[in-house]
Amino acid sequence: MVSFAAIVALLVCLITLMSCGGIAGNAGNSTANSTNISADNSATAKTNVEELGMLVNVPYESDEVFWKEYPKSKKLVAVLRFPPSEAGRLVADAEKIKQPERVNINPQSWFPPELVAQSDMSGEDTLAGQSYAANRFYQDPYTDGRITRIENTDYFVLELSEK
Repeated sequence: MVSFAAIVALLVCLITLMSCGGIAGNAGNSTANSTNISADNSATAKTNVEELGMLVNVPYESDEVFWKEYPKSKKLVAVLRFPPSEAGRLVADAEKIKQPERVNINPQSWFPPELVAQSDMSGEDTLAGQSYAANRFYQDPYTDGRITRIENTDYFVLELSEK
């Protein structure tokens, strides 16, 4: 009988240890998932135009680019600064598709400092601009959206989403 009780006690201990090991393994996965989530919500933006070009069409040469992809909401937002000649070409091409409309954009913390400062100075914490058709930027899966030229700048805010 003693040996049977010892075997049962040993089995109970082993089962308990194995179940604790499973919890620790899941806790590690939970930590990995929360790291990925916080990386998605980080305040930093990507600045590589070639990497952006893998997700959307970038038909105009930009001087500067900041962008973030939001996979959960199936959205991409980019801030691009174009030289005056490219900005003029972009506006002319977009106006052929649809007439612009006046809009206000809420700046994100990762926007270039000049745009954040401009929104602060407006007193409304928004950026005013003219919104244009973004068709030239569409590339699957991002096939809906707009591009907005921010007033008094060469910055454009591209907002694309999955249709």
